[in-house]
Amino acid sequence: MINSHESNINNNHQINLNILLGPSKFSSEGFLGNDKRDVKEIIKQDLDTLNKSGITKKEFVEALKRVYHNAELEMGSPYKISENVFATHYDSKGKIPSPFPEDEKCDKGEVVVKNIKTSETFCITPLSIMLIEKHDFFQGKGSHYRIDPELAIKMLGLK
Repeated sequence: MINSHESNINNNHQINLNILLGPSKFSSEGFLGNDKRDVKEIIKQDLDTLNKSGITKKEFVEALKRVYHNAELEMGSPYKISENVFATHYDSKGKIPSPFPEDEKCDKGEVVVKNIKTSETFCITPLSIMLIEKHDFFQGKGSHYRIDPELAIKMLGLK
């Protein structure tokens, strides 16, 4: 999947992925955080993590969508995932563009998933779900909106 995606990006846009996913007027931080790895390596390692866990990308994305939807229904109150893990939706109006020019704009808003015992957290946004679903991109380490597959699998009880 990575190879076909890379060729689509390179053929359609002739843009370096590190530039495409770097800081912009829509994301001052960009989507790479402080990760020094090449985008292709980030994608490969995150997909390898999913594969080793036995969770498919489709199952992972569906779990993220389910948690986002259920937290959104709680209208700002925490949604209980497990004994120590809760998800809270924070609403924002408007839309944000994807860093990939061919993608549609995504609704703003985020769900913060937090383990109240360990203080581990990660954020889910409609854009982050789309980046994983369409581009296999979980974002770079240090990015505020990175969804680390190992952490998310553990916190969402997918294993």
